[in-house]
Amino acid sequence: MLKNRNIPFGYCMVNGKYVLNEPEAEAVRKIFEEYINGKSLKTIAAEMCIPYNSGKTGWNKNMVCRVIENVKYIGGGGFPKIISNEDFERAAKIKAERNTYRKPTPKTDFQPVQSTVYRYEPTEEIQRMTNEINRLLDSESTDKSTVEKLIIELAQLKYSMIKEVRT
Repeated sequence: MLKNRNIPFGYCMVNGKYVLNEPEAEAVRKIFEEYINGKSLKTIAAEMCIPYNSGKTGWNKNMVCRVIENVKYIGGGGFPKIISNEDFERAAKIKAERNTYRKPTPKTDFQPVQSTVYRYEPTEEIQRMTNEINRLLDSESTDKSTVEKLIIELAQLKYSMIKEVRT
């Protein structure tokens, strides 16, 4: 089982106080800068070189997202400030915009199109032929050409019974 970080990325504990872990703090600044400049969480994660947890080098978009959402980076909770309040707010705004679903705008020149539906009423002949085909397919000694001929005849009969229904 993987151990979660007890101290946020970018910080370390020295003599009972939170202080900057400068290589990680620089990575935090880079994450915010790249996100504000338009990179995706996934792209940023793929480009991260410094490990998030000791012994684990890979990042994922959720790790990057946790960094972007963490108020400790602007001095919250007694932590030293790594990024400006403005950068934190910009990143939060971008994240909110990217997570908002926007319905496509309806076209104003839309004209309803009258649709046509086709249907057919099965006749006794159609039902008889369907049963005959099923019986032949279930038997062990079936002549393939006979079944194919019946299937084509059934399709032609169904096609001839199609009626147009306007809606």
